[in-house]
Amino acid sequence: MSWARKSRARRLASLALLAAVGALVLAVPALGDADPASDVLYTSTVFYSYDQLPSNAAQARLNETVKRATKAGFPIRVALIAKAPDLGGVTALWGKPHQYARFLGLELGFVYKGSLLVVMPAGLGYSTNGKSSPAADAKLRSVRLGKENDSQADAAVEAIARLAADAGHPIDVPSKGAASGGNGSWRDRLIILLGALVLAQLVAGGYLLRRRWARSAKPS
Repeated sequence: MSWARKSRARRLASLALLAAVGALVLAVPALGDADPASDVLYTSTVFYSYDQLPSNAAQARLNETVKRATKAGFPIRVALIAKAPDLGGVTALWGKPHQYARFLGLELGFVYKGSLLVVMPAGLGYSTNGKSSPAADAKLRSVRLGKENDSQADAAVEAIARLAADAGHPIDVPSKGAASGGNGSWRDRLIILLGALVLAQLVAGGYLLRRRWARSAKPS
């Protein structure tokens, strides 16, 4: 490889890293991207609505339930979609938890191909690697979904317990108030979001770098 090409490749790689760092500065505006849940779930296990957060106790209980399910051999990721803006640019799937579960599962397929639970006011949806499961849907139909602020998180806890048991990995669900979210909830969410943004920028930068490298390598 010529010195000029090496120098150009280094410059492109530096630009990709700068773009990732820039994402940290622009974190707040980036919340309005095409699918916020996919950005968060690249690196985290639970996506919470930006506009309607459950209580710290409800978040801690759901987080603990996901940890227990994973430890028992049933890893799962969860998206709590409280309002249409939580869907970013795919608001056409608002009120359609089954379709969105499949869509989000495909979005995450680059880094995660396991079980995915979606909770909307209209109901619950489930997919594995972007594929629906009639058996799982049947298990989730009777999960109670109220209108209280914590209802989505509570429904997710019940749903995970049912799904894990049905898969042969039963878990003990933490009782309400047993887990404590503390004051670190917002800090943890911010760290997770920033990590997801950096990952997304690095993936995009790497893709562009490979394309430009391939073009420059073609004989003129």
